[in-house]
Amino acid sequence: MNCKNCGHIVEGEYCNHCGQKSNVGRITLSSLLNELIEDIFQIDRGFFYTLFQLFTRPGKSIREYLNGKRRKHFKPIAYLITFSTIYFIMSKMVGQNTWMDDLISGFAEGGSNEEEMPEILTWFSKNYAYTTLLLIPVFSFASFISFWGAGKNYIEHLVVNSYVTGQQAIIYSIFTVLKKFIGGELFELLPVVVAVCYAILVFWQLFDNGNRMKILLRSLLTYVLYLILSLGILIVIIGISEITK
Repeated sequence: MNCKNCGHIVEGEYCNHCGQKSNVGRITLSSLLNELIEDIFQIDRGFFYTLFQLFTRPGKSIREYLNGKRRKHFKPIAYLITFSTIYFIMSKMVGQNTWMDDLISGFAEGGSNEEEMPEILTWFSKNYAYTTLLLIPVFSFASFISFWGAGKNYIEHLVVNSYVTGQQAIIYSIFTVLKKFIGGELFELLPVVVAVCYAILVFWQLFDNGNRMKILLRSLLTYVLYLILSLGILIVIIGISEITK
């Protein structure tokens, strides 16, 4: 058997060359949860390597992780939680709203007086990292449907979008600081545009063996489905919270 990380011959449970486990298989829900429990607090394990790779060759790097080259990578859900938390703290430190704050405020203003905002929306706004974690399955379902037949199962889409969302949190953090010190209406919409373009780049590189125009359209469809699903779920949650008051 050859190691999926470095390609050397493996005779035992671990590769003698790179140290990765020899029985690395396709990602499942069970393996994803085990990795989360084992590695969520181990920031030193592949943290900066993953950060660099996701900026320079994001889709290709994630594909390598899905295919078994995982030794050097920081785990996806831990990566997401880490940078979502950093983004939230940074936003509060510089006195700026997160993109979720702005979205929820806009939703509240469009439906009713902001003072009457449902408690569940307030919770979403104040718990950015948890809310982001809760939205990952929704976005992943949208990308899974959009890229149906492209060779990736739903759990693998969870991994892809955990990395994407973690990296998007870095993008939002950078623009949060720029907005604080530079200001201007440009920084209202630009962070969202850049974040969406980053996700499209990831899909573009991840599915690089398909029709390029179809990949672009599927990427855009992912966001359309995500918005529809999120809005539907949000309306249901608000309805339930109002009924149970």
